[in-house]
Amino acid sequence: MSSRHASGTTRIAAAAWIGAIASACSFDPAAHVRGGAGGNGGDSGPRTGNGGTGVRVDGSALYGDGAGRVIGGGPLGDAACAVQTQRAEQLPLDLYVLMDTSGSMDEMTATGQTKWDAVRMALTAFLDDQQSAGIGVGLQYFPLIKPNVPDQCANTAACGANGPCQFLQVCNSPNPANQTTCNGNADCPAGVACVRVGACLDPTGTAVACFPAGANFVCNGNPLDPCVPLAGTCLGRDICDAAAYATPAVEVATLPGAAPALVASLSTHMPDGLTPTGAALSGAIAHAQALARANPTHRVAVLLATDGLPSECTPLDIGGISTLASVAAGATPAISTFVIGVFAPAEATDAQTNLDAIAAAGGTGRAFVINTTQNVSQAFVSALNAIRVMGLSCEYKIPAPPSDGGTLDYFRINVAFTPSSGQQVTIGNVRNKAACNPTMGGWYYDVDPTTGAVPSTISICEPTCSQLRGDPAGRVDVLLGCQTETIIP
Repeated sequence: MSSRHASGTTRIAAAAWIGAIASACSFDPAAHVRGGAGGNGGDSGPRTGNGGTGVRVDGSALYGDGAGRVIGGGPLGDAACAVQTQRAEQLPLDLYVLMDTSGSMDEMTATGQTKWDAVRMALTAFLDDQQSAGIGVGLQYFPLIKPNVPDQCANTAACGANGPCQFLQVCNSPNPANQTTCNGNADCPAGVACVRVGACLDPTGTAVACFPAGANFVCNGNPLDPCVPLAGTCLGRDICDAAAYATPAVEVATLPGAAPALVASLSTHMPDGLTPTGAALSGAIAHAQALARANPTHRVAVLLATDGLPSECTPLDIGGISTLASVAAGATPAISTFVIGVFAPAEATDAQTNLDAIAAAGGTGRAFVINTTQNVSQAFVSALNAIRVMGLSCEYKIPAPPSDGGTLDYFRINVAFTPSSGQQVTIGNVRNKAACNPTMGGWYYDVDPTTGAVPSTISICEPTCSQLRGDPAGRVDVLLGCQTETIIP
């Protein structure tokens, strides 16, 4: 047994009603477990052996981890132990959406919408969905643009201190799948040149992109419609200061009341600039952490939605950006990072690999990568709905103390799950997230009460959380009064 639950360990003071329960409840898991299959030890024997399932003296099941260790089981404790049961209340989810609005969001999708219009439509639908009611949502865009820097440049001198001037370029391949943006020939397939993009008029008089740009190139076979080089962009025009992205365009507030301000902001924002992912994510995480500290009974997460890999500001590499997400996921309070990407077919494979690294580091598994040959708006809504379910699944409020002014004994709290068909089982406690059993899971407090800190939330370890997600009709309860059952590290 963990030393924090051993006889003589100092516990947080309990109210009279908790004290009465404690005095009647002398349950010690180590003294009430028969050895599991292949194990040893009797009713008062140690938790040893190689077994999986053991049995309490009351006949209820108690699960082992394959090494004879106790990790929880059926009806809690022995017959003398009184228990107060409360339905576990999920923490409300607050989502800080970090939305990529770089110039490439103006690219077209298979449905005839730009990426930006498709994503904006999806976000609006999600905000207006009745199932999103109760979720907090805030919004910031990236890149943010410095004031008084020209929108376009013909040369670096036009940018002043915010240069150099960079021009849009694309791989000059006959295969449309390989016609991706580039900064030089090294970004293109072997033998394919990286060329500057221009614009010309189609037969209806509408400007369309063309390449390679140049005075001797003609569009649609019409020598009167040359491919005119597009103006460039000042590379120093976008803001790289993380603090700017820590200030939301629309602060996190609860839906549905927050929806009008968010929708109004989306309707007036237009794509422009490059992709300063690292600086933007750093600022978004900082703001999410501030929100979580101010609202400890909320779960706060960042949603990074992007159509490109980082192209400016630091950290610029995926490893550095993943580290930002990893540190945030392991901090107190912990901030998860969800990721949605929208990419052309030729970019989707690399995007999946890179964005998966960020999502995994941020504690959310895999990124949702949408191909522009899909219905982007519909697929984006599906990703948002999945994130809503993931975000709400596995963090719960600790029950309030009794109304007579008593306090809770955090060493006599247990968590139990009742499947939609089956008997209630007890989930074992671990000291913190890092101690989660990789096979059997467990649960942990947001802070360790053995240090004198006062917990406010209960989190379920991922292996157990996956089981809960798979049975949404099941029930999670918090049980008060019996000694906390723990997973032995």
